[in-house]
Amino acid sequence: MAVVARVSTTLWISTLLVLTACGGGSEKELLASAHGYLAKNDTAAATIELKNLLQKEPKSAAGRFLLGKVLFQTGNAAGAEIELRRALEAGHAKDEVLPLLAAVMVAQKNFAPLLQQYGKEELKESAAAAELHTQLAMAHQATKAPEATDAAIESALKRVPGYPPAMMLKARLKASRGDAGSAKALIDELLAAKPDHAPAWGLKGELLLQAKPTDLAPALAAFREALRLQPDMVAAHGALISLLLDQRDFEAADIQFAALKKILPQHPQTQYFEAAQALRKDDAKRTKEITELLLRGSPQNPRLLMLAGQAEVKLNAMPQAEALLAKAVQAAPQAAPPRILLAQLYLGMGQADKAMATLKPLLGSGEPDADLLVLQGRAQLMSGDAKAAEASFSQAAKLKPEDKRIQASAAMARLGQGQGETALGELETIAKADAGTSADLALIRERLRAKEFDAALKAVDALAAKRPKHPLPDLLRARIASVRNDAAGARKHFELALGKDATFFPAILGLAALDVADGKPEAARARLEAVLARDAGNAKAQMALAELAARSGGTQEEVATRLNAAIKAQPNAVGPRAALVDLHASAGDNKLALAAAQSAVAALPNNVELMDRLGRIQQITGDLNQAISTFNKMAALEPKSPRPQLRLIEAHLAAKNNEAAGASVRRAMELAPANLDVQRAGIALAMREKNPTQALAIARRVQAQLPDAPLGHVFEAEIELSQQKHDAAAAAFRKAMTKTGSAELAPRLHQALLSGKKAAEAQQMAEAWLKSHPDDARFILHLGDTALGQGQLVLAETRYREVLRLLPDNVLALNNLAYLLVKQGKPGAVALAEKAVKLAPNRAALMDTLALSYADAKEFSKAVALQTQVVALAPEVLDYRLGLARMQMQSGNTSAARTELKKLSIMGKDYPRHEEVAQLLKTLGS
Repeated sequence: MAVVARVSTTLWISTLLVLTACGGGSEKELLASAHGYLAKNDTAAATIELKNLLQKEPKSAAGRFLLGKVLFQTGNAAGAEIELRRALEAGHAKDEVLPLLAAVMVAQKNFAPLLQQYGKEELKESAAAAELHTQLAMAHQATKAPEATDAAIESALKRVPGYPPAMMLKARLKASRGDAGSAKALIDELLAAKPDHAPAWGLKGELLLQAKPTDLAPALAAFREALRLQPDMVAAHGALISLLLDQRDFEAADIQFAALKKILPQHPQTQYFEAAQALRKDDAKRTKEITELLLRGSPQNPRLLMLAGQAEVKLNAMPQAEALLAKAVQAAPQAAPPRILLAQLYLGMGQADKAMATLKPLLGSGEPDADLLVLQGRAQLMSGDAKAAEASFSQAAKLKPEDKRIQASAAMARLGQGQGETALGELETIAKADAGTSADLALIRERLRAKEFDAALKAVDALAAKRPKHPLPDLLRARIASVRNDAAGARKHFELALGKDATFFPAILGLAALDVADGKPEAARARLEAVLARDAGNAKAQMALAELAARSGGTQEEVATRLNAAIKAQPNAVGPRAALVDLHASAGDNKLALAAAQSAVAALPNNVELMDRLGRIQQITGDLNQAISTFNKMAALEPKSPRPQLRLIEAHLAAKNNEAAGASVRRAMELAPANLDVQRAGIALAMREKNPTQALAIARRVQAQLPDAPLGHVFEAEIELSQQKHDAAAAAFRKAMTKTGSAELAPRLHQALLSGKKAAEAQQMAEAWLKSHPDDARFILHLGDTALGQGQLVLAETRYREVLRLLPDNVLALNNLAYLLVKQGKPGAVALAEKAVKLAPNRAALMDTLALSYADAKEFSKAVALQTQVVALAPEVLDYRLGLARMQMQSGNTSAARTELKKLSIMGKDYPRHEEVAQLLKTLGS
């Protein structure tokens, strides 16, 4: 009968639905009105009419049945079940209700209750019985009872030979059992008998997609025919949208989605694709909002969980992404997509072991898959097993011999085995043969890493031949020119890049950097402002302007204004929010830093980077309980990371809770026993607990762990220094300096010898080191500082001038030399100090030296103005205030000097220079 035929169409749709969601006239007139609306596909109006009817006639069996049917059509299976059971109670015919009720229970995965309640039910009407048996077959299939499934299908076909839903289910089973030919034959037979059967066309599209090789054109045509016959077929819409997205035909996919949304705006499948569309358009926050709502109704749906996980990745909330994707793997343990996404996440987080464990069930079953082998190879390469990685990539290349990206990965793995020239030669061969660019980019990256700039430029030329209209080759040429200190060449190529794409931001940023280097910050600013004139919401431009303002001496407020603009332009981005917190924290403005951190965590509540900043600011401001609470939340989000435990160690120690700090150290050691920060924390705690033996044991464990690195011996030296064992410390530093990468330890060995009263040995060590390392500016700077500390001003001056010969922009040498010239009454201090402040603006110590230089040059107004800024920047440094008072006295402003000195005198003996303060006040007559 007509009603059952329509039900069967709707029921077939239910088998394809991925998602499910939670949703006067006389009775005869209202039912007729509802049917009229349904004929026009106006389910919302039909629902209103039926609810009006049921308010007047709550026992209307026909009304309950029709409302249940409409609710199911619109995705509200739970509501549909309630209404259909009420229809049965009100006496509506079983032949009409039970087939639809069975479909509703299947949609909700209530398989066991369905089989228990209606598994033996026999209906009178053949079509109704066939539909019920088909739904029972689905339930048997879901409960892994193949014989019962086949028997139920045959029962359906016995009642109605050729019954479409049963034929389609039978075809699905044939396909799932590897008999694609029989499956296709069944659907062709069905369509020959019923060419206007829309669900059969939909299934044909699915089967065509499963065929190998896949023929997309006939599949697309089949889905489109299904929608021509039945425009509200959600599954066909979904299949078409997915196919178009896979083909990267985003415009056509958006058109198809708009058609679906127009017909069924509130359907869960519509909302799913809206979330997917939002993610594609970089609105991860909107994706998160939609998926959170959908997951309430389908918490175990793997597609939803994967989409939600991808949104969290975009939001940089990796722990949440990991939890969602792991849940997707649990929901579909045999499916490849969830495991691939989770493995990719782990690789992005540098956790190769977890990636391997996630991929293992897929790699050990069935035929090898090239994409999985590539992921395995990446994990092996990350783990340092280049040989195994090469084997994985080579196997993948055999499966996809035309895939140049896989061949390039294999060559990269050979690079990791030390087969440099051979592997680079392979990359060159692949790059020449491949129309793509992955091998070219890998080759350029390796040539640059080896500082083979001519070879890198040759590879860039090959890339440019493939992409003559793309700005990237010119950008790469510009960057190579920059590395070679060829500013003119860099500028030329950045401009060529912009000639091809006037909005190409990396080139704009490169030119702005060159402007700054040329001493033209205003030109850089104008360049970036022009970007904002075209694109007011460009967060990258705002970030660049913020950095420019900071580097060119802009105020904290100016930089913050830019960062706030970047936050407004891209509220879900972590970078601008983190930069704003860091700006205020580095300026010592903890109140603003705390407010920025709190605002950031409120906007992105599960982002551990922002939470980390919040906890540290809370600790700095003395709110240790809140800091500990924040770090505990971090630990819950990163249960397997040592970082939260390291933060907790610091917070507990600040709170003088050594016991809790010890617990966090032990937890961190359990999580990451080889982590150097953890070992450092273990040493620090052992020393705090006066247990140097334990500290040395950890240091020696590091030495065994990293036998070719100096770090373990440095740890040992520091432990010995803390016990005033200078000879033992020097011996440990000497051992450390036999290791690769230990040149920076020369100042520490020299200082250890001096501290151990071994001046002659220290002198011999310094002479020997300078003989073998005459250009070690770091060591020469240390010698200058040592001479300055010993009052050897002439020697210190000589050392600092030598540093500046090697490193003309060394800020510390500039500052200290300026200070020395003032102390010796020599000219030239102002120029040196001004250069230091220009190179590192807003640093109180450097500004203090410049103010001192101004005062020495009798430029007292400049000195007082600048020193006033110094005091405002670092009010906790009392010597700066004393310096301000002296400069005010020199300028003749005794009243202002007296005010500053009185502020210092209040400190009494808590200020070490209190006697000097008292003497100055006496001089002023106070």
